[in-house]
Amino acid sequence: TSCFGRHGEMEFERALFRIHQKALLTEPLRRFRLQLESILPAFIAVQVVVLATLHWYYVGRSSCLPDVFRHAGLWNDTVAEPILPEDSLIRLTLSNGDGLIGMTLMEHRAPTAGALAKSDGFQVKEENRSSVGPGRRFDAKSIFGSYRFALDRELVQMRKSVFEKHDFPVHNISIASSCLVPFGPLADAFHLFDAWDGLVINELAYGLRSRGYLERMDEDNVVEAWAWTEEQVESPLQGSFLFAFFRKNMLLLSATLSFCLISAITGLFIRIAVHGSAVLMFPLALTAQYFGMSNSRMSLNVLARSFPWIGIHVDVLRTGGRRMWPLFRSHMLFLLIQSFAYLSCNLAWRFLVYRKSSPEGFEENIFSLCSLVELFNLIFVRSVQSASLYP
Repeated sequence: TSCFGRHGEMEFERALFRIHQKALLTEPLRRFRLQLESILPAFIAVQVVVLATLHWYYVGRSSCLPDVFRHAGLWNDTVAEPILPEDSLIRLTLSNGDGLIGMTLMEHRAPTAGALAKSDGFQVKEENRSSVGPGRRFDAKSIFGSYRFALDRELVQMRKSVFEKHDFPVHNISIASSCLVPFGPLADAFHLFDAWDGLVINELAYGLRSRGYLERMDEDNVVEAWAWTEEQVESPLQGSFLFAFFRKNMLLLSATLSFCLISAITGLFIRIAVHGSAVLMFPLALTAQYFGMSNSRMSLNVLARSFPWIGIHVDVLRTGGRRMWPLFRSHMLFLLIQSFAYLSCNLAWRFLVYRKSSPEGFEENIFSLCSLVELFNLIFVRSVQSASLYP
């Protein structure tokens, strides 16, 4: 059986190689592939320059939050540090243009004695009178991002009735996009890729220099959530250049090992799934033959030659007049068990490899990336030259 399994696998790989080779020999695809290969080095170089520039400009710095906290009365000028009580909740909004920063906004439901100026949907509270001045209006239509932040996760996830009963302080502040990204085309790029979350996390983490929990909101629904500790914030800011270099290399090594682990298991699962899913073709062929809808391309003989690692057992059972359904059922159960084991590994790795909070769907995207890489290798990496190009 092992010798036959190896022979069947080689036949399957030869069939894939023939399909791949025929596709690559077509002239339009060859020209398109060569053009892409010619611009790939320049594309990678631009990405590296952009990454280095953004890393230097943003990571470890908080340029907007101190001014925002000063306007909101949450900054101690004596020690040059923010004043944020442990039980405070911050509702942060991002607005286009210059806007108003450091304002305290509250949803407009009914007139209050402390209101100074009213606009559609919002009113300005009197406590920020000295920082924004009377008569200033806030355009609700300019808001393009809304977040909730607290030092501890429990405060943000507390039930609304309990939160209102204990009367926790809530500070509503706004940051203008022009403050976060002064360069107009770069701001357009952040809008295009919806990449403002990283800037907000950077401002809060390095502005407060403490732990935190942040949620991105869409009205009352949580879109994504992030959490970090004080050690994670302070570690990049401490130590010498050699310490920082060693730390970044350890992070790179850890990420590489994690990717290799996930990629290896994903590759094994895809191999099993691709080889085992061929068994689904045989029940379809038998059903079509039973109802008189079979054709020469879907006959059992063709399938047995195309997938010999299963076809030889089908031929033996047919020749001996034995039932084939137990064979198909065992292969399907094997696929089901392998799928369950892979999904269980996916769930376990979320806690072992990605211990910190991450954006919604991040782990699924990692496993999807590994699946695409393995499927690409399965179909396209068919020679020593291609393996050296795509190791």
